[in-house]
Amino acid sequence: MHPSNESRPQKTVIGWREWIGLPGLGLDQIKVKVDTGARSSALHAFEIEQHGDEVFFNVHPHQKNNEFVVACRAMILDTRRIRDSGGREEDRIVIRTPVTLG
Repeated sequence: MHPSNESRPQKTVIGWREWIGLPGLGLDQIKVKVDTGARSSALHAFEIEQHGDEVFFNVHPHQKNNEFVVACRAMILDTRRIRDSGGREEDRIVIRTPVTLG
């Protein structure tokens, strides 16, 4: 016997572009591209400084607005070597932070 659909949690349908929040980084909303097959995501950050187990960086959360900057701080989870589509490799810092959607 199968449980009824009423007892199952409702699934949220999302598009390939969505607005999310990263409250742990002080980002109320930022537009993202959704990749359902990805295990992690990339955040375009600049002025990245690593101090011990922490990383400090800046983000432009609004598209086409380089004037508005949010300063972020996070604990470092890992560092991974990434290869771009041109074959160039670089080490990137990995963090973990909560995400809000909707």
